[in-house]
Amino acid sequence: MRFSVSRLLIIVTSFVLVMAGATSAAADDPESFPGDLPPGYDLAGQPLEGTAAIAATLGGEIKSSKGPDDRSQNMKIMSSRPQTSFTNSDVAFWGDKAYVGNYGGFRVFDISSPANPKLLADVSCPGPQNDVAVWNNLLILSVDAVMAGPNCGDAQLPSVPRPTSGWEGVRVFDVSDPSNPQFVKSVYTDCGSHTHNIIPDDANDRLLVYVLSYALRGGPTCGDTSDPNSPGTPGNGQISIVQVPYADPAAASVLKTVPIPVGQTFDDLVPLGLPATDGCHDVQFFYELGLAAAACLSVGQLWDISDPANPVILEEFDNDSIEIWHSATFTWDGEIVVFGDESVFGSCLDASQLNGRLWFYDTAALQSGGETPLGSFLIPRLQPGEYCSSHLFNVLPRNDRYVLASSWYGGGISVIDFTDPGNAFEVGYYDAQVPTRSSAWAGYWYNGFIYSNDIPRGLDIFNLTDSAKAKTVKFPYLNPQVQENLLP
Repeated sequence: MRFSVSRLLIIVTSFVLVMAGATSAAADDPESFPGDLPPGYDLAGQPLEGTAAIAATLGGEIKSSKGPDDRSQNMKIMSSRPQTSFTNSDVAFWGDKAYVGNYGGFRVFDISSPANPKLLADVSCPGPQNDVAVWNNLLILSVDAVMAGPNCGDAQLPSVPRPTSGWEGVRVFDVSDPSNPQFVKSVYTDCGSHTHNIIPDDANDRLLVYVLSYALRGGPTCGDTSDPNSPGTPGNGQISIVQVPYADPAAASVLKTVPIPVGQTFDDLVPLGLPATDGCHDVQFFYELGLAAAACLSVGQLWDISDPANPVILEEFDNDSIEIWHSATFTWDGEIVVFGDESVFGSCLDASQLNGRLWFYDTAALQSGGETPLGSFLIPRLQPGEYCSSHLFNVLPRNDRYVLASSWYGGGISVIDFTDPGNAFEVGYYDAQVPTRSSAWAGYWYNGFIYSNDIPRGLDIFNLTDSAKAKTVKFPYLNPQVQENLLP
């Protein structure tokens, strides 16, 4: 997250965890608000001075629509469901249901009519980030802060001094009745769970959950456990794999921890008072390829996941222009892997800025040691006064053209054609301004529409009227961080 001007809109981003009580500038009470560093402010709650000048207008050829929202003519908002908690995070889909995370729990919507989604359940279960994944009747939530106990009603503990007891990790719910989700089990994992991803291991009748985290904030088994006043050093350097038996989810447990060494420690946030650490932020699975693209803060990696319980690092690569290797996805033919950079101090202010972009790589070249990107993309719209950076995205499922949808925080939702990765361009966009300005956390394509979970706004559903959506395949479900089959 890059904070480029001092008067940024105070929003909550999905990366930097701060110590309890340090975010006095945040919109929510710091003791009850378990979230991340508000862009534009340091750990003492003081505004940061900008370092990037607005040097050029990023011009595009998309026709904008006249109206209260900043949008292209081919993007329309179909429906909005305002937040009922705070800090909306990730989204997963199963059939005609959308499971929508927020730091206070999660909501379940019937999206059989995207123009009129119906709220089925609003579950209170606080914990950052409450990233969500769904598999059949199981729902998994990530919690990356130390709570007093494993249950939904347990309070978050202050992080200074470092908690020496408590709980953080993943929570398991039964959503066989989407209108009445039932809490099943909490599983403690080292350094909690910032994000996670899932692999069905049908041969062993279980769901495997890859838990990703790192030590920016200390915990009972995270950070320097010899010193209760220590921040989050040393780093985590591992993933935890949790197994959830299909027949008995209440027996969920940590199967193993797997070391994930990285070539360089992540220390970009040391100037903000946060310790150096290592670990991986997010991972994208492509089951048929047997590959995972891991965004590991300071580097990118490709993993062999053909044996799902025993991932193997194939290659590691770096890009000096990327500040935080945050997220990844593949094209549906597996030819290109896209990595997103969540800028430390903000982007979208200068055409020459290389941070905060999406970067396109040849998958086969990476596997053989080639690290030269095919190209990159930054939204062609200035965002002065707002925190702006690429965040979460997925590729539209079609086999004749490369198009993706992405959230861009204060830049809203963008649809990008990267069929020619060296000359990617924006197809359409929507940057809501009323009644609340957009700060889009997640932006995903699912069965003909774009779903955004927006930090202050809630759930927005968009319709793109453009040839980019032609020939897209519909799926029976979608966890956006999972791709199952190559498209013919």
